[in-house]
Amino acid sequence: MTNDDQRKHDDNFKLQVLSDYYCSGMSKVFIARKWGITHPTLIKWQKLWPIDSKELSLPDEIISTYRMGGKDRGKTEEQIYQERISELEKSLAMERLRCRALEKVIEIAEREEGISILKKDGVKQ
Repeated sequence: MTNDDQRKHDDNFKLQVLSDYYCSGMSKVFIARKWGITHPTLIKWQKLWPIDSKELSLPDEIISTYRMGGKDRGKTEEQIYQERISELEKSLAMERLRCRALEKVIEIAEREEGISILKKDGVKQ
């Protein structure tokens, strides 16, 4: 049994610790040390009060940021969306390059082999 299990913390203290963890973006280990509790105790409290629990009453932005994997903590929703748009634009550009490269391969193959790859001869319409 850990010291935290032997000590009794009131619910307000537990909710304050959890709120600090979710809002700060710091690690569980850091928050546990800061508040003088153990890491497993913090995890246990998280199970009792999930991020979207009414008792915590956290802003929707923090809840959605945390659910996105935590890597975006501390960023505004707009910043998160802008980064996602940027990622998608890069993916689109890469796919366009890939498509153009495949078109070139087909063009070269058709020229060197003397056959039509994209248009099938004798297709009934």
